Amino acid sequence: MIKVESIARPDGARRGPAEFYDALHSGQRSVALDFGSAPDRALLTRLVTSADLVVEASRPRALRRLGLDAEALVDAGVSWLSITARGRRSDRVGFGDDIAAGAGLSAIDDGIPVPCGDAIANPLTGVMAAAEAAEALLDSRARLIDISMHDVAAAAAAGPPAPHSVHHRGEQWWLDCDAGVFPILEPTRRTATGTAPALGAHRLESLL
Repeated sequence: MIKVESIARPDGARRGPAEFYDALHSGQRSVALDFGSAPDRALLTRLVTSADLVVEASRPRALRRLGLDAEALVDAGVSWLSITARGRRSDRVGFGDDIAAGAGLSAIDDGIPVPCGDAIANPLTGVMAAAEAAEALLDSRARLIDISMHDVAAAAAAGPPAPHSVHHRGEQWWLDCDAGVFPILEPTRRTATGTAPALGAHRLESLL
């Protein structure tokens, strides 16, 4: 897996806790390019056209300015997974909390709207994207996958929930539903398997 970043605007997560960034990106290769440079854009195009799957979360017009046309690349045999706030036809931006609230994925506590989870649209969309990516890699034909965070959150919020109850027994919370009775586990910390590479640790020319 190759992570491509802009030299001018690298991934903001690099400024956060190193342990978190390592958990997300250890084992990857890091390439940093100057998107304002024609030679670097040409290298980016070569990398993308050689990929099995491209995963990105930019508005289509931003990538077209770099010479990357998702539809044309899919026609050339590259699968493309696009994550946006409201789909590729929209130019709007969004974040996990506001997207979830706008899609109806919220609860009421003493008459006050509250989030159903911390930026819940982000992990829900991530799970959907991971499943779609795995399916695309198994397909012999390239595909363009358009994942809207709003649509994912709206689907999660739609309709009445399946009949269920939550109860506490001993030191454990349990979920009782038609499928059975299941323990509600405490969250566990995900530990990194290694250290994420420094920005631009790998030369793109050597990866082509």
